[in-house]
Amino acid sequence: MHRGTAHLTLYQHIFSLLDQPMAVIRVIRDSATILEANQAFSQLTGYTTEHLRGRPVNGIIEQYSANSASRNYIRETFLHTKRKRRKPIQIEHKAIQSDCGEEGTLALALIEDLSAKRWIEEQYERNKVLISGIVDSTFHIRFLRDFYAPMLFVPDQRLEDENFLQFISETEYKRINEALEASGKFKKMNDIKVRTSKLSGVELEVTLTFMPIFDGFGKIKEYAFVIWDLLPVNDTIDSAMRLKIWMAKRDMSANQLSAATHISLQTISKLRNGKIAMPQRLTAELIASELKVEVSEIWPEVRKGR
Repeated sequence: MHRGTAHLTLYQHIFSLLDQPMAVIRVIRDSATILEANQAFSQLTGYTTEHLRGRPVNGIIEQYSANSASRNYIRETFLHTKRKRRKPIQIEHKAIQSDCGEEGTLALALIEDLSAKRWIEEQYERNKVLISGIVDSTFHIRFLRDFYAPMLFVPDQRLEDENFLQFISETEYKRINEALEASGKFKKMNDIKVRTSKLSGVELEVTLTFMPIFDGFGKIKEYAFVIWDLLPVNDTIDSAMRLKIWMAKRDMSANQLSAATHISLQTISKLRNGKIAMPQRLTAELIASELKVEVSEIWPEVRKGR
């Protein structure tokens, strides 16, 4: 008995420390209440774990049905916080086979806050987004979309868990921190242009918009961001980097560009990597035409009629 209690205590401790919001739900007849919730679920809802115990589930998770307690499913719905905010969430619902003597049916609800991803989707509907992502409150990258685009700057390196600020010029730290602080204070998105650090030896001006995402207690949980544009700070960058930038702007991979122009993937890869410095004029014109840009924007040395 003592050993079983020790195991239960260990499981409860692990459950409380996990980063994903989770709640154990108990259903007796047609009544579903929260039996236990971890700290992450508490942060998301704005209720302490003590206040969550015994609280009706459908007062927090929209359209939760006690009749579905024995089913496993994943669906999207909304969560209501203590501050009367309505958060889009994904719930993964798992029925639990309990041998602990608990009355009723038990289920585990694993929650993902979709607020940041929903905001990013709205920006895609507004305009052309080059890169988008989510950083936590310490600016570590937690999610990145359009992954091949940032590979422009840090080839063969995964960016998740990297600190976002390492890609920003140190001279811009004060400005971006002030912009983030103002955004959190006024609870609204903010636009800013900042210079990057010299990634791959190139300094770029980045136009971005970010949005603070708050937890249930009103504290900043994370930031969603989108990058609208990338511009070289000076004209000294090589043609390989220019080609990468325009491909990113046009949301076009090397495979797609090869298929559209009928130029071999090997040739396009060599142009992107700088192994071919100067393509033939026809090759340059085909690529520029597909990217909807003048040839000279990528290869200044290639002139019309040359």
